[in-house]
Amino acid sequence: MEALNTFHKMMASMASQGGTLLSHNPKVQHLFLKRAENAAYDYIIKENEHKRPMIVQKEKMQIMLNLAETTFKRIREGLYSKNVIKQGINVFVQNMLFSPTGKTKEIIDNFKAKYGRKPPGFLVIGPTKKCNLHCKGCYASSDSNKAETIPFPILDRIITEKTELWGSHYTTWVGGEPTVYKSDGMDILDIAERHMDNMFLMYTNGTLIDKDMAKRMADLGNVVPQLSVEGFEKETDERRGKGVFKKVLKAFENMREAGVPFGIAVTPMRHNYELLTSEEFIDFFFNKQKVTLAWVFQYMPIGRGYNLDLMLTPEQRLRLLDREREILWKKKLFYVDFWNSGPIGSGCIAAGRQDGYLYIDWNGSVMPCPYYQFSPVNIFDVYKNGGNLNEIYDQPFFEEIRRWQDEYAYERVGDETGNWLRPCPIRDHHSIAMEAITKYKPEPEDEATEKWLHDEKLHEGLYKFDDRLTELLDPYWEKIYLREEKIPYDPMLPFTSSEMPEFKFRFGG
Repeated sequence: MEALNTFHKMMASMASQGGTLLSHNPKVQHLFLKRAENAAYDYIIKENEHKRPMIVQKEKMQIMLNLAETTFKRIREGLYSKNVIKQGINVFVQNMLFSPTGKTKEIIDNFKAKYGRKPPGFLVIGPTKKCNLHCKGCYASSDSNKAETIPFPILDRIITEKTELWGSHYTTWVGGEPTVYKSDGMDILDIAERHMDNMFLMYTNGTLIDKDMAKRMADLGNVVPQLSVEGFEKETDERRGKGVFKKVLKAFENMREAGVPFGIAVTPMRHNYELLTSEEFIDFFFNKQKVTLAWVFQYMPIGRGYNLDLMLTPEQRLRLLDREREILWKKKLFYVDFWNSGPIGSGCIAAGRQDGYLYIDWNGSVMPCPYYQFSPVNIFDVYKNGGNLNEIYDQPFFEEIRRWQDEYAYERVGDETGNWLRPCPIRDHHSIAMEAITKYKPEPEDEATEKWLHDEKLHEGLYKFDDRLTELLDPYWEKIYLREEKIPYDPMLPFTSSEMPEFKFRFGG
């Protein structure tokens, strides 16, 4: 692991200089990329500690390099503030990339000694249910009349404890709409300012990111907004409201001027999934609007007005998978789908899986993920009773899901690994989710989830979906991810490993 040690030493040196060299010196940038690539190759490809299928490891390597290359392109374009670069080195690279060191490593080792596995890597938190929009099919059933909000002292404590008890330096904000959060005279950026040892990925509709907010984020350097779009103006305004798309473009402009890195979040449905991976879409957002990354959340029939007819068919999901892998390998962009990119995360990362996450909503309810809306424990109650964040982790309902993750694929090796193209217990293995709900009887998040639980027609549709998805994706997984062999052309498998570029060092090896 010499390359990894060399990389960590380089990062420590750069951190002491505040990232100045990295932001101004192209030679230093190239050296950084070269050493990061060497370290990644040693850690992901050569060591391959968990003996994952090699194409899985290659895709992890590829997505990391894609993000690094786009990031440095944006730095050269002058689109990241000095504080963004400094925080990226101090927090992301030193504490989150590859193997943690120092105090973070000590915390993780102590947790593993107590619980038998590493802690979650982050939390997904919905600080408020309130939202200034009323989007069709919102998974959180949010609108401007919803007042449920996590009090600032509790939110502050949650972030502190996950860092001190789990060695976690990354937090994801979801909605409602995080930018409307207010409690005790504090807003969401005040939380970021109090926790400069954390990076915050914020999913937002973007309509409230004016010049002042963008400047605050650039000065902090530890907030990366992900703005939701449904396509272009027509598609976005149709779901989110008239004029929203233009406000999103204005937010992009404000963040580019201030030096804030940003991405997009998209929701593929039956009617728009081809648009969201089209050449026109990719060019507009990555090349013209200068986004750094894109996150893909396939529509899930959950929340307000859930509808199976909006969800991708199994055949559409397969076609989307092919196109997403082309974007990964040929476009060399960070375009990650929480379902189709399952191999990159080694499967489902919910329910507090090691390096994964738990989800806490505005009522303090703790759930496996924002789409698996059932809670066995409430953080408000835990704190009232003198407990801490570890108590939300140590729940039988969550442990049941983690055990399934292990048995299905996470603890398997090589070609015994379960199909990570079908990673999701709530949708791709719906019977598994329902068995856990029946066994442990966690509380539904709200009335919409209660209705969902008793909707037999919905469950029947999801079971049928799973059966067909298995028929399509298991052969794909076996032929492409487990065997790495040339196969005859099949129109349902157009992008095969034989077409995949061999791994080559981009930055000099």
